[in-house]
Amino acid sequence: MEKDRDDTYRNVRFLFIKSVLSSLGDGMVAPFMSVYPILLGASPSDMGLIRSTTNFTQSILQTFWGRLSDLIGRRVPIIFFGSIIGALTWILMAYTDSVTVYILLIVIQTLAASAVTPVWTALIGDNTTSTDRARIVAHIRLWSLTGSIIAAAISGWISSISRGSGREVYRIPLIIAGSIGVASSFMVLHVKERGRTMARSKRSLLSLYDLKSLRQDSVFYDFCKVNAIASFTLSIAWPIFPITLGSILKLQPSMLTILSISQGLASLSIQRYVDRIIYRYGCEWVITLYRSILIIVPISYMLAEVIGQPLILVANNVVLGLISALGETAYTTYLLGIVNELERGERVAIYNVAVGITTTIGSFIGGYIAGVMEEYVGLIWATRIVYLVSMVGRVATAAMVREAIGRGARFSSKF
Repeated sequence: MEKDRDDTYRNVRFLFIKSVLSSLGDGMVAPFMSVYPILLGASPSDMGLIRSTTNFTQSILQTFWGRLSDLIGRRVPIIFFGSIIGALTWILMAYTDSVTVYILLIVIQTLAASAVTPVWTALIGDNTTSTDRARIVAHIRLWSLTGSIIAAAISGWISSISRGSGREVYRIPLIIAGSIGVASSFMVLHVKERGRTMARSKRSLLSLYDLKSLRQDSVFYDFCKVNAIASFTLSIAWPIFPITLGSILKLQPSMLTILSISQGLASLSIQRYVDRIIYRYGCEWVITLYRSILIIVPISYMLAEVIGQPLILVANNVVLGLISALGETAYTTYLLGIVNELERGERVAIYNVAVGITTTIGSFIGGYIAGVMEEYVGLIWATRIVYLVSMVGRVATAAMVREAIGRGARFSSKF
């Protein structure tokens, strides 16, 4: 018993280290990655394709990897190799000048991420309990945010002093991001996996989940269904945000860095209190608040276009940073709490696949609408039309999420 406690403490420590290093790598590219395709010459339709492709490839194989990790009782090897591949693509992106090649690299990177995402979440679940899960998830996010903010500031400084132009100013940050990502991958090898009961399943690794049996778990099924619909409405605006930043407002690297850091600092300021807020008010209240406030995001971008004032987006990112710190932790805590331990990797993957499919469709539709409307009303009004559509959808689905989460909260005393 004492040895298991020591192993768990040691594992959590290396999960922290891996998260911080990964956040340093991601933070290096966070300020500019959304507008990078525009610097390569991407159109609104291209942005929709890029975002929908990202959503699709990042989710399509998650069920396979999640189920595999449950069946073999191992998480670490999958996380290690997926992280290595994902990190190396940052370095290759630093030298591409083609939208087509960029999309190919994004496909490779997000396929690798599809292996890491559900298995990493399951590994956290394996090393936490219902009593300490929110606290550990919140603290991991706290230190990850710290690393991301530091890296974003360094990235902005490097880009601002670079003598290149266009995408060339971001070459060094991309190379640094890839190098740190490779280093972080090796940290997970120090996690010692305890013997777990392997999940027994008659399903093929490549088979889809039995929808009939999935519906029998009404709490999980409703959670997936409602959040997939709500995420569709969010994703309609996703390919349009970079167009506002890069093509309409034409923000410089310094302002892009400020936007990234402002959101990170806001999240960091509240992160240490997140677990206490969740324990006091419950996941239902936090997730409902999170979904409701997301309505302001397309409104803020539309106002920034109308007024021509990027400081509106700074304020938006501060609010978004505060609520995201609460919402993302609450979502992870809630999801890990409603799934069976022996199917944790698979169930997390199913949820991510459901959301991934709808956001793939939403992003493609958002980009397509903007591309078509640009021919009739111009780029600026095309983006505003998409923002309005997303805003209406966000309002309509916020109540649906609250009702579904409420049913789950009443079903289980954990929340």
